[in-house]
Amino acid sequence: MSRTPRLYARTAGILYLVTHVTSVTAVAAYGAGALAVGVALELALAIGCLGTGILVWLLLRHTGPARSAAFGMLRAVEAAVILAGTLPMVALLLLSAPSASATEVLTSAHAASFLVGQGLVIGVNTVILGWLLFTSRAVPRALAVLGVAGGAIVFTSDLGQLFGVIPLNGPVAAACAAPIFAFELWFAVLLIVKGLTPVPAAPSTPALLTPRG
Repeated sequence: MSRTPRLYARTAGILYLVTHVTSVTAVAAYGAGALAVGVALELALAIGCLGTGILVWLLLRHTGPARSAAFGMLRAVEAAVILAGTLPMVALLLLSAPSASATEVLTSAHAASFLVGQGLVIGVNTVILGWLLFTSRAVPRALAVLGVAGGAIVFTSDLGQLFGVIPLNGPVAAACAAPIFAFELWFAVLLIVKGLTPVPAAPSTPALLTPRG
């Protein structure tokens, strides 16, 4: 592997780890009432999501142009929803004396953004990524299968939470998020340590032959 793809892979792996650390610590910060810290962590989380989307697209665009572009764009959507979710928390910071009802409404708006951005969207884009990794053989097959399965499970879980079938952010939801967490952690370490296995570019569509007159 040439130097530039190796750099892309390492950077993407580091950014994946950044997204894990910031997502977990942001939840802890909000739970402790440190709203400013939580907002700063989610800002870093959004940057990490956007960065991984761009870098993975650069690494895999030749083997699956449409799917790698879809992954990159959905990763950007995820980052945008995360940033939108910080706005209610910033509003809480700016309110001089927020009432209990205002706090509940704004906190619910943040929970909604978490459900959509870090749930439904990430479920879809992880299925796309896992599918692309499986067909390109750029990673071990087990990792790719884990990505597809993890994305499908977390998407189903978030639909269940959306429709009230399972409790929001409860133990069932946490268990359903475990496979996608394991996938991203494994993928991050692989990108940093080894990078992606070089794969040939996807064949271009041959031009139609026209009869000569």
